[in-house]
Amino acid sequence: MKKIIFVFLIMICTAPIFAQDHFTIGIKLGQNFSKINNVIADKTSASYHVGVVTQFGITPHLGIAPEVILSQTKLEADPSILDVVGANNLQPATYHLNYISFPVLLQIKPISKFIIELGPQYSVLLNQSKDGKEIASMAFKSGEFAFVSGAKLNLGGFAAYGRYVVGMQDINAIQDQNKWKTRQWQLGISMTLFGL
Repeated sequence: MKKIIFVFLIMICTAPIFAQDHFTIGIKLGQNFSKINNVIADKTSASYHVGVVTQFGITPHLGIAPEVILSQTKLEADPSILDVVGANNLQPATYHLNYISFPVLLQIKPISKFIIELGPQYSVLLNQSKDGKEIASMAFKSGEFAFVSGAKLNLGGFAAYGRYVVGMQDINAIQDQNKWKTRQWQLGISMTLFGL
């Protein structure tokens, strides 16, 4: 984990040194479709993300894009009939997890206007709620490492993108045998505010 954090810092600190071609800053807005590989909370649910994006051009075909994103993961627990009538006595529930995420992505531009993005992401859990109410006890861990891959289509000052975010850590803070790892699709648009 310390090695990953060290790589994050090196990438962010050295990006401006090599960014001789281009630098841009912008905003983004989109929708998340989240799932967790757990028997209970296993439905794909829609939520949102919004953030600030930067791009440092290294060469005409290579760049680095650090971002800061406010992102929500929505999980819906829909127990089976056997769970409801059995000893578990589980009830449907909706969890909202609000994160601030820090992806640092390598950008590869094989052709004009099309960019492939991939890289690590660390997210800090800001708060969590169940059925609209704050949860006193933390059911989910306070942070999560993930790997991001996706593509972006540049449309002048705007861009449309799609990403797949794979959680690399168990986010279950409850001491049981279940391992919770998130999977998330992100679709959205971004707008460049200015460039140098």
